Amino acid sequence: MILIFGGTTEGKRVAELFDIIDQQYFYSTKTDSHKQIKGERVFGDMDSSKIKEFCQKKDIRLIVDAAHPFAVYLHDNIYQAAQELGILTIRYERKFPEIKSSKQVRLFDSYECMTETLLQEEYQNVLALTGVQTINKLKPLWRQRTCYFRILDTDLSRQKARETDLDYQFVIPMDPKAGVEELAMLTKKLNAEILLSKESGESGLFETKEKVAEQLNIPLWVVKRPALPDFDYVVDDAKSFLQQFYQVKKTSLKVEGQLRSGFTTGTCLTAATKACFIALTEKKFPRWVEVELPGGEKARYAIFPENLSRKSASCVVIKDAGDDPDVIHGKEIGCELSVMDQPGVQFERGKGVGVVTLPGLQVPVGEPAINPVPRQMVSNVLEKLSEQYEMDLAFEVKAFIPEGEELAKLTFNPRIGVEGGISIIGTTGIVKPLSNEAFLASIKQQVKVAKGNQCTEIVLTSGKRSENRLKDKFPHLPQVAYIHFGNLVGDTIKLAVDEGMVKINVAIMFGKSVKLAEGNMNTHSRNVVFNADFVADLAKQAGYSDEIQNQIKELKLANAILDIIPFSENEAFYNLVAQKCLKNCQQLINDSSSLQLFLLVGDEGMIIAK
Repeated sequence: MILIFGGTTEGKRVAELFDIIDQQYFYSTKTDSHKQIKGERVFGDMDSSKIKEFCQKKDIRLIVDAAHPFAVYLHDNIYQAAQELGILTIRYERKFPEIKSSKQVRLFDSYECMTETLLQEEYQNVLALTGVQTINKLKPLWRQRTCYFRILDTDLSRQKARETDLDYQFVIPMDPKAGVEELAMLTKKLNAEILLSKESGESGLFETKEKVAEQLNIPLWVVKRPALPDFDYVVDDAKSFLQQFYQVKKTSLKVEGQLRSGFTTGTCLTAATKACFIALTEKKFPRWVEVELPGGEKARYAIFPENLSRKSASCVVIKDAGDDPDVIHGKEIGCELSVMDQPGVQFERGKGVGVVTLPGLQVPVGEPAINPVPRQMVSNVLEKLSEQYEMDLAFEVKAFIPEGEELAKLTFNPRIGVEGGISIIGTTGIVKPLSNEAFLASIKQQVKVAKGNQCTEIVLTSGKRSENRLKDKFPHLPQVAYIHFGNLVGDTIKLAVDEGMVKINVAIMFGKSVKLAEGNMNTHSRNVVFNADFVADLAKQAGYSDEIQNQIKELKLANAILDIIPFSENEAFYNLVAQKCLKNCQQLINDSSSLQLFLLVGDEGMIIAK
């Protein structure tokens, strides 16, 4: 079992990582904070004897010290208890930007030293940004000077401030994440002549204090962080922590008689690819993603973003190989996902991924050493997400392993004709796509639920994106009236008719609409591809020139038509597509039902056909 000493931003991040990978732990804080974490909570002060007693009782085999850097007494007790019990320790330290003494900034070894020096100066109005715990430490100062304390705006901090002898009028509860402008305004309002701080690091927003002191041209006096005990490992970011934890877990947290399974590089690449896709569509990376395995179990990965632009995203995940002697255990595996002009999924090799140089392997000579199963895993995920988000399946997947070139020297890769890096392998972890039968059964159940809620009108959309576009058109309908058909347009309409729906609204994005207009009631790319000749003929019927028709015939993706025929609600081409779709759908309804169709083009374009 693992014991975390938290109560800080760093402690919360460790807990979040453990929650993502489903790692059990105890989380110790002096007071009841970070309630949202999943680990078992432990409250109250613990000296070394209490820490030892707890560790022995709960079979603690790893201690993570993520407590505040100024919690000297706690750090010493953790170290002493761990040493006596032979328990490994990881210190998750926050990042500290370098501070240099200057005309503005002055460093001190202790609060006592800073107080003694300050009382020899003529500063009368002082603003202390050192926290509620330092009110008593600075008592000699505020007894002789006007000293305000900015504290956390929480019930606990206010209570602690009231328990001191300081007049509460000198206490200012405030969000420490307030920016330079807010802190500068407070400083001027109080006529503060000097700011006091401790070396609180990046998560303590020390840079904000520096900027305010510089802006107002007043001194900033700083108590330096204390030295830490000699813990076994020290890290200062989440990625390094997870890498170190996986190494420790493999060597020191083994359960006697058990071998722990892990995940393949292919599964790792799939997770990174999924995160990149989400980032491209939602404009930010998720904190974690989940990959479903064949047996029904699910593997979750913490995501560490690298870059994000309009058409490209890259991130890494950390591989957990379990107890397998894998050289990539605890290492980064990444994906750079880019949007292409051509349909399909194309694989490229990035840094640290090998290239096949000899025949006889599963991949042709000259190709990146990404085996067929991982390629299929990635392609399946991209296909599923493209359908869900209603995007064209047109992506370049560039796998990379930052340390891959060096790690490959420890493998047999060079002997079998894989040069320049690691192979992306794996024969498990494939996400099995849901069958049409199972999907239709799910849709049928949703239609029945809508009917059971007295809905006689429903809105059928291919995914969440088109659903969101139509929400303001049907403010009278409950959420159960919105049903996703994916690609099964025709079958879903039939189900709605069979269940007695009176009004059926169908929304379809332009990319799928040209397939539906051609008469394809299942628009899945495995069944039907973009037919440029058919679409060019639609343009002909709508009265467009031979030149435009020929341009369309050269296209590979439907959405590229927007560059040739710009959208407007009155544009003949798009109205013809909408009418063709409507006609094909209306063939499936009876006299008791009515149907209208919404053609969604681009981000905002819409044509209603009825």
